[in-house]
Amino acid sequence: MPTEVVASEVAPVPGQFTANAGVPPRRRGRPRGAKTRLLREGSGELGRHHFAFLRALLDGVDLERAWRLYLSFTGGPSDRRHFATRLRLVVAAIELAGEARGCGSELSVALPALRALPDFAVAKAGRGAGKAGHISTPEAALRSASSQPPSPSLEEWRSQYCGATGIDEDFYTEAEWLELYGEEFGAGAAAGQTGAGKAGHLAAPPSPALSATTHSRLVEGSSAAAAPRLSAIQRKAVVEALAALERVLSREASLEDEAGFWLGSGIPRDLAKVGVKSLGDLVNYINIYGFRWHRRVPRMGVVRARRLLEWLTPIAEAGGRPFKESARRPETDLALLRRRELAGRGVAGAEPFALVPIVDGALSDALSGRQGEFRSHEANVWGAETDVQAISQWLSRYQGQTRRDYTRIAERFYLWCIHVRRKALSSLQEPDLQAYQAFLAAPPADWVQERKVRREDASWRPFRGPLGRNSQRHEFTVLGSMFSAMHEKGYLRANAMANLGRTLGLLKPSIDVRRSLSERQWAFAMEVLHEKPDTPERRRLQLMLELGSTTGLRLSELATTRLKGFRRELVDGQEAWLLDVIGKGGKPRTVMVFDEIKTLLEQHHRDMDAAGLGFDSRVERVQAANSLPTTAAGERMAGTGHELDSRPDEGVGQALQDALRAEHQQAWRPLVGILKRPPPRRNLDRLGVPFLNRELPSQADRYGALERSAIYKALRRFFREVAVAAAARDGAPGSADFLNASTHWLRHTFANSAVKQMQPQVLQSLLGHSDLRVTSVYVKADAVDLVRGMRAMQRAAGSGTEEAPRRRASAASTTQK
Repeated sequence: MPTEVVASEVAPVPGQFTANAGVPPRRRGRPRGAKTRLLREGSGELGRHHFAFLRALLDGVDLERAWRLYLSFTGGPSDRRHFATRLRLVVAAIELAGEARGCGSELSVALPALRALPDFAVAKAGRGAGKAGHISTPEAALRSASSQPPSPSLEEWRSQYCGATGIDEDFYTEAEWLELYGEEFGAGAAAGQTGAGKAGHLAAPPSPALSATTHSRLVEGSSAAAAPRLSAIQRKAVVEALAALERVLSREASLEDEAGFWLGSGIPRDLAKVGVKSLGDLVNYINIYGFRWHRRVPRMGVVRARRLLEWLTPIAEAGGRPFKESARRPETDLALLRRRELAGRGVAGAEPFALVPIVDGALSDALSGRQGEFRSHEANVWGAETDVQAISQWLSRYQGQTRRDYTRIAERFYLWCIHVRRKALSSLQEPDLQAYQAFLAAPPADWVQERKVRREDASWRPFRGPLGRNSQRHEFTVLGSMFSAMHEKGYLRANAMANLGRTLGLLKPSIDVRRSLSERQWAFAMEVLHEKPDTPERRRLQLMLELGSTTGLRLSELATTRLKGFRRELVDGQEAWLLDVIGKGGKPRTVMVFDEIKTLLEQHHRDMDAAGLGFDSRVERVQAANSLPTTAAGERMAGTGHELDSRPDEGVGQALQDALRAEHQQAWRPLVGILKRPPPRRNLDRLGVPFLNRELPSQADRYGALERSAIYKALRRFFREVAVAAAARDGAPGSADFLNASTHWLRHTFANSAVKQMQPQVLQSLLGHSDLRVTSVYVKADAVDLVRGMRAMQRAAGSGTEEAPRRRASAASTTQK
């Protein structure tokens, strides 16, 4: 058996099978085998996957299935003609390389059997031959049609796929669902399917290794008639010849190889656009950007990305750079695993962020804050002895998203104090805080992560990039609140943050009241809205627009206010609907709701009832305002969400209980609710495999309230549609304002309109401002008033200028007389 020789010093051309090393210089003219298009198709090296592809065909595995399992990662169309072409290219490359290496005896045994494969011959049929799923001979076509059952519809297959793998239907995009369906049943079956929903990208199943076990399973499920007619002795000789050729001609891929050596059909070119040139670069790129890395690469779909990951996994492990878990599984799965791990430790309620950069015991007294320069020598009401304990006590004031946000800011500030400034937080002076502002504007590269990862991930970093002026202002506002609390509670003797905003140039800007819609813009938006079909979604959208623009409700108030806040009162001889709202900072206020908007609200709730949505007793969470309810009963209800359900039956009949329960459910219904039942949530079984838990309630609120983010996105999506319509129509308002419009623009629109009709004190109450100076920004003269005033001054000055010469002339004549 010939032995392997050292590869040539000349690097192979990407996109070409290298035939060998140590071959005499070729003669001038077209090289032998150029007509096989090896220079334009395929990959650059012969690997084990090429020989596995051939063995599968010899064992009767269908051509399309063999290509999908062993060669699909190299790219190319899902077309049977392409598969057959690749088969011929692989055989031709083996012939050329084998002749150059002196493997004539092995080639004489293997090549006749390979060329006798049913799919090796070039299709010579007429028009339409060779299309996806087309087999060149009538006999083969009949055989394929009889062996393959009819494909299920896309909806049926997607439902089965979601149930088997545990993903939500809205995780994949429509194109990705069609791509997965085409991979399973062929491009022809996918061509006639429409209506695929969205879905996500689930972790890929294990790669079909080139093992005898996997190969035997493929052979068992294949049609024996598709294989060439070889006796057992002949087949053994062919397999042994292929094994000998594989040992001599193939080589393992390494991370140092250029992507073009192994990948074709434009994949290396697309990877080069994002800076990936070698397989090692690709492994690093996937580890950096995680499970959805393919979305950053042009023309890299979910199926192709999964195939590449399967093929690269053993190569990366052999090269000492295995893929991270975040590259193999989506973040949702990892979060579920983390939650299960915490539950096993008895800390199921732990916050997603935790202030655990350094254990106090590992720090010296100077760094931990025990001997901080500005530490108070008196006892403090927190009982804190270190900076970490003081920060934790301050954070305990807050909850929910506010606490997570403040913890993130405090944590990275504390890390900066310890690792960069090398000072305790309680020893910081004003120059130190000025240095931190410069650090925020340009954090070093080792403090920045390019994508969001879990806090416990080894690649976690405190920053995602430099902070702009607004983010810096927010950062120092939060830190100023923390320093003020430490000073107030007796932990610090002095507050280095006091009045620092002016020094740093981070003063809070005034409210930009111009971020609102004019009467003309509002009329055009309503015109676009009423062009939509009259559906529950359109009616809900109109309700959100009208509520925001006629009441001035904030986004959080739209999401958390309940029907129990409505009351009907007689004002000046006319009845009016009043709505009690708990606003920012827990401040209650009352707004008026017009009768026609109350009618829209009632229609919206009829739409919810028609869809069978709303109250779900299995859900515990109630989306409430970020404040304590005003009554003890309300506090119990917000805390448990099912106070009436657990009420004992003593002295209360069942009919009365049902009436009270129905009244309670009606009172706690939201202003804006869901119109579709959310898909089932994912969970993990005992082995850590994700599945759809249909028993776990999926709606976020017990009473069917629409979440804040959903309200915001719906309004933003509508205003983008209005911007597109404005850009396409003559005489329409400009589209720039519509592109920037959001929920808060509706509040400004209401305030700018209301300030012309009522006193500032009334507007202050309606908007829920704590200071009349905040409301006064709407009272200030706008640009129209300024221009009108200046024009009046110009006219007055002009008339005076014309009369002055006449007065001077009259005075002169009187003097002469």
